[in-house]
Amino acid sequence: MKDGVQGIKTPRWMKILPEGVRAKIVARQDLQRIFFNTGWLVFDKIFRMGVGLVVGVWIARYLGPGQFGSLNYAISLSAIFGSIAGLGLENIVVREIVKNPLQKETLLGTSFVLRLAGGFVTVVLCLLATYAISSTDPVTRLLVFIIAVGYVFQALDVVDLWFQSKVQSKYSVISKNIVFFSLSAVRVLGILLEAPLLVFAILATMEIIFGGISLLFAYRITGNSVRNWNYSGTTARNLLRDSWPLVLSGLAIVIYMKVDQVLLGSLMDMNAVGIYSAAVRMAEVWYFIPGTITVSVFPSLIEARKNDYAKYLRWLQKLYDGMAGVSIFIALLVTFFSGSIIGWFYGTDYLEASPVLTVYVWSGVATFLGVASSQYLMVENLLKYSMYRTTIGMLLNVALNLLLIPTYGIQGSAVATLASYFASVFSLSLFSGGRGQSVMMIKALFVPRYWYTIKVLWKAAE
Repeated sequence: MKDGVQGIKTPRWMKILPEGVRAKIVARQDLQRIFFNTGWLVFDKIFRMGVGLVVGVWIARYLGPGQFGSLNYAISLSAIFGSIAGLGLENIVVREIVKNPLQKETLLGTSFVLRLAGGFVTVVLCLLATYAISSTDPVTRLLVFIIAVGYVFQALDVVDLWFQSKVQSKYSVISKNIVFFSLSAVRVLGILLEAPLLVFAILATMEIIFGGISLLFAYRITGNSVRNWNYSGTTARNLLRDSWPLVLSGLAIVIYMKVDQVLLGSLMDMNAVGIYSAAVRMAEVWYFIPGTITVSVFPSLIEARKNDYAKYLRWLQKLYDGMAGVSIFIALLVTFFSGSIIGWFYGTDYLEASPVLTVYVWSGVATFLGVASSQYLMVENLLKYSMYRTTIGMLLNVALNLLLIPTYGIQGSAVATLASYFASVFSLSLFSGGRGQSVMMIKALFVPRYWYTIKVLWKAAE
């Protein structure tokens, strides 16, 4: 295609768009930059998902359920406290750089220092947690420490915030994917050379370290220098004042998503964590779909909300219908073939993961609807409801896991996750601004005419 506005090259993939849409994009520099940037982000997700799935499954088969469980336990426990390391600064720093570009050196330097401090706090908290949990053995303790150290080096990711503010995510994607692909190759080499478990934990941390270094290199070749960064106490206070609610929300989200694996390791054993983790990976491999869809739909929702409220509601209903149809189709497909999926990917050592997958995959329906309803909360500026419902889901997930794991084991944990995910999504009905959305989601799930989408997809699969 010919170059667009002011010499910006229009991506070849835009040829698939309708002529009218393509003409509007080519005529506007801002839209070209957004679409080009989104294309890089989508490529990043798909590439990482594909390579990560293949290499991750290979590692799981090599390590076996017990060692694979220890690795995932360490990752999950570190992730819970690792949510503190970022201090919720990501979107706030991007926003401030866009508003005050001349303050970028102070904003980047200050956020780097804050996140560096947050990383060290994360390491300390992770170590304290491993000693507080009596069932944690010395090897698992060491694994947690190695994984936690990576959060210190995640402070370098502030460079990515600069590229986000300039809508130039291609630099971050290229830099990090070079490291990701290289370390994935090293992981495969580790399997072939029969490396011990600790090597794979070290490689996870090395990926973060080298990823940060690659971002610094990209920052430099684009004409910037970290030597110009500086710290400001006033800026730090202002950033933390805005970010603390996001820290709490992020912590709730990570506990919500990872606590099941931590509790399984504490109440059962690492073999149970390994079996459960295999099922989770297969169930969550589809979770890039709702994010990809909403990236395209969100601008249209904003526009419809401003100009035609009735059309806005129709679009929301269609969004819920589509999310429900696709997620239920995936859940049905995985439910019928869960045994074959686990056996083919993970082998006979992980066959116990099949019934777990059959239950857990239905959590994806709630996840898809949750992502869709988040667009409504964003448009209506009702983000506090996101924090409320996440907190509700987190508390319920912890309580149900503690109640069900001792009696039903890994299957009980899957049921706890499923129940808490749906309870979280439909807790919007507790708030006046969310009741209408709950009704829409119920329609998408249960009104027969919306199941036509599933019928069409199922026939296509056959």
